Amino acid sequence: MALSISRMAVGDPVIDHQLRRILEAIGVPAGEDWTASVTGSRSSAWEVVLDGAPRAKSDHVDWEIVQRDGHVRYRKMFLGRDEQGPDHFRRVIRKLLWESVQFEENPIQKVSPQLGEAFEETVWSILRHEDMKPVQVRFGVWREGPDGMKFVCKVEYASNRRVPWSWWSGLVRTPQDLANELTRALAARRKRQVVSPSLSGLRRMRRAVPAGSPVPPPPAPVVGDRLGA
Repeated sequence: MALSISRMAVGDPVIDHQLRRILEAIGVPAGEDWTASVTGSRSSAWEVVLDGAPRAKSDHVDWEIVQRDGHVRYRKMFLGRDEQGPDHFRRVIRKLLWESVQFEENPIQKVSPQLGEAFEETVWSILRHEDMKPVQVRFGVWREGPDGMKFVCKVEYASNRRVPWSWWSGLVRTPQDLANELTRALAARRKRQVVSPSLSGLRRMRRAVPAGSPVPPPPAPVVGDRLGA
């Protein structure tokens, strides 16, 4: 499945190309079809129309949302210099299309908007295809002296689950440092998910085996990290 762009015409070929590349890079979740149109209005606003899968209206109140023939139409006007920047455009579109990865207010944005966006983009690019939706992402800023600054990230399920889950990063300095930690943590989580069904099957087998029958030993435990299964 993919995002198709039916029209891109805001009045500047360079900006048209930039916005097209942003949309293509964001893409859409597996199993969904979306169509996008971005045009310039007489008032110099960008009119963005997306047609695709349903989303929770309460999470996207800044969009005009209309149900139509099994699909949903989303319309929003981007006004002024602040809204017509590439980072803002990317963040707003990403929030709608990938609502499975939800970012809370990011204090890194106050330190540096570019750095804050880089941290969000890093985490989103890693989490968007993971089978754990929806998740909430929070960032924190840790100051060390007049010139030292580190950052921390927390990821947890956004909905009520039978088994709560959350993960904290260590203190990191760059988005790449965070990417390395989160990638390792997710790899360990996937390994535990492979072991867990085997243990469940072993428990069922033990219940089915008559008393006195030999039972095979359980598999060796996997050493975990801070990321819960």
